[in-house]
Amino acid sequence: MTSSRTPPSGMPLEDAVAYWLARHDADPATAADPAFLAWLARSERHAQAWRRGQAVWGQALDDMEGDPLADALRASALAARPPTWPKALVAASIAAVVLLGAAGGWRYWSGREQPAASQVASASATLPRLATRVGERRALTLSDGTRLDLDSDTRIDVAFNDKARRLILLKGRAYIQVGHDAARPFSVDAGDQTIVDRGTAFAVRFEPGTIAVMLAQGSVAIGAQGAAPDHELKPGQRLVLQAGRPDRVEPFDLATAFAWRDGFVEFSDTPLADAVAEMNRYGGSKMVIVDPRVRALKVSGRFKLGEPERFLRTVSLLLPVRAVRVGDTIEIRAVAAP
Repeated sequence: MTSSRTPPSGMPLEDAVAYWLARHDADPATAADPAFLAWLARSERHAQAWRRGQAVWGQALDDMEGDPLADALRASALAARPPTWPKALVAASIAAVVLLGAAGGWRYWSGREQPAASQVASASATLPRLATRVGERRALTLSDGTRLDLDSDTRIDVAFNDKARRLILLKGRAYIQVGHDAARPFSVDAGDQTIVDRGTAFAVRFEPGTIAVMLAQGSVAIGAQGAAPDHELKPGQRLVLQAGRPDRVEPFDLATAFAWRDGFVEFSDTPLADAVAEMNRYGGSKMVIVDPRVRALKVSGRFKLGEPERFLRTVSLLLPVRAVRVGDTIEIRAVAAP
């Protein structure tokens, strides 16, 4: 039986899982190690993390066969022995970052055909993905050099293999600057649509009933999944697909459309109801329009995201409305006629 060793006290859970994974690969007898069994039984959180780690470690390294990083991780972990466990920990911790999402929060999908929606939902319950919370924005770079800006309350799965690169936008909005890789085409799935990249920078937004694609540079082709593209955009064009309405291809202002990446939003004759809904996406006190008479009033201006009180102070100066706090919400009411 392997000698009893435990991760250093205070080690993050992801690193502890990575350590035990490396130990198991190096010496299967670790499964009966009292130290491991005690660690596993310490809490349900440990047990769940271990099961997730086993699934990702076992499948993802196989799926990444031929990837130099994966090969190096596998070799380091399998070559490790208890006397040299720090080496195994270093290798496995890197694997935890890459495969478990300890630092980047992203998942690696295998090169198999994309599973059905029900399978994605099931797998997503146990594997990490790219995600932001309400009010959070995040910038990161993927393994192929693609740069992503994630908007508030966004979820994306990553499906890269040696033949193709795919993102699955499940919710929210992302600005994507595609890394060059002529050998592996790049696409984004959003709802029932696929956006095929042709050397581009573009944004995709997916909400219930609506998909919008905004092209900053290059070109993209958009069509139903598995079908020929219906639309091809030029820089400065936006495609809006809404349930029950005709598809719209229209120009947009490049200077203002991506202001959210810098923490702002710009409205131009936007109905107050739409402006409030957009501001609510970024957290803070929720705003509620209680007087339907003011919903169609137009709002213009540049506003800081996540600051509803400041937004309403400005709007109250421009429009005949007033804000009244009621508990955790802010009600927007019409100003009574004199």
